[in-house]
Amino acid sequence: MLTRFFTHTDETDEQLDALVQAALGIMADVLKPLGTALTRLPMGPGNPGRTAGAAFQMYYQMGNFVPWRNAAWVLLSERATVLSRQCAECAMRDGVPEAVGSAATTAATISEQLAGHLPQDLRPA
Repeated sequence: MLTRFFTHTDETDEQLDALVQAALGIMADVLKPLGTALTRLPMGPGNPGRTAGAAFQMYYQMGNFVPWRNAAWVLLSERATVLSRQCAECAMRDGVPEAVGSAATTAATISEQLAGHLPQDLRPA
């Protein structure tokens, strides 16, 4: 989202504000609570008293953004939806911190807000 903000093409001021708000929302209301919750989880029975941490792996190239606004926004909205769904699936498991469910809700809201800036025919069904 920040990459799109800093390399935008024909976004309006309202759309640029939406990108910034979405990026801040992801950082403050998804990544921070998830990171905090992850580092408090026990590492496992073989490591008593130790806590886990995030791996910070990226499964896709960061340079895959396109110059066309609509295509880029569809991608950003879809990624927020994927994040939301993955968090929601994890949140249903026993022992998962509440932060995971909250992150799912926040990511879904951000996805909807981004999709709201797309033409009707490109919005998710």
